[in-house]
Amino acid sequence: MFLHKPTPCHLSATIVLVGGLDPGGGAGVLRDLLTTAALGARGEVVGTAWTEQGVPSTRAIEPRSPERVQAAVTAALTRVGAEGSAVKIGMVASAATAQAIETALRSYAGPVVYDPVLQASSGDSLYDGDRSAILALARRSTLLTPNLGEAAWLLDRPVCSESEARAAAHDLRALGIAAVLVKGGHLEGDATDVLLSPAGESIFSSPRIAGPSPRGTGCALATAIAVGLARGEPVEHAVASAKTWLTQHIASARNVGGEWHL
Repeated sequence: MFLHKPTPCHLSATIVLVGGLDPGGGAGVLRDLLTTAALGARGEVVGTAWTEQGVPSTRAIEPRSPERVQAAVTAALTRVGAEGSAVKIGMVASAATAQAIETALRSYAGPVVYDPVLQASSGDSLYDGDRSAILALARRSTLLTPNLGEAAWLLDRPVCSESEARAAAHDLRALGIAAVLVKGGHLEGDATDVLLSPAGESIFSSPRIAGPSPRGTGCALATAIAVGLARGEPVEHAVASAKTWLTQHIASARNVGGEWHL
């Protein structure tokens, strides 16, 4: 376990939240906004796509034009500045949108957390494009947070075990990504995440919490990490703090319209 002293929540932080809109708020930028509020930070939302989702499937996806996404990200970054801020990216919808966001980030000096959302919880695809645009955006990020399936897609090979997750983190870093957190929520046994950063490798493992699995855990984790980074925490501390916060909220998840929400 990585020991750390949590950063006081009263420190100001503004997170630019870039991603898709889930109408129920269980995931996507609306979940991100709820997470920033719960952590005492402020969120600025930039939507990349409107979705029609429900139990059990995604019915429609309407991407926003890449030009408007780029303009909106640029405007948000101009408003917040780099001091005391961070960017969290989720669903990008298309390769052109990923390229637009990467372009907008070129003049931004603050931390960027990219959760490469490729599928909805239902399994429906949320990204139309190839790996190159996603990897370019990942290389611009301070931290990439793929789950096992996303790591497998990025590397074009299976990632099914803890040893494969560790290898995936090393191989993604070798592609020029500053730091990688491979999330092990879909592993058998304990939930084990692998963080590989310039400081080395850290393993975060905890027993599974009994009960239904809530939606939006990956969104919330990446956003909580972004809040920590905006407050000046090193990556390792920000991940540890976010994991502790998320575990507490998974234990108290509630049923909202047939879905379990944090």
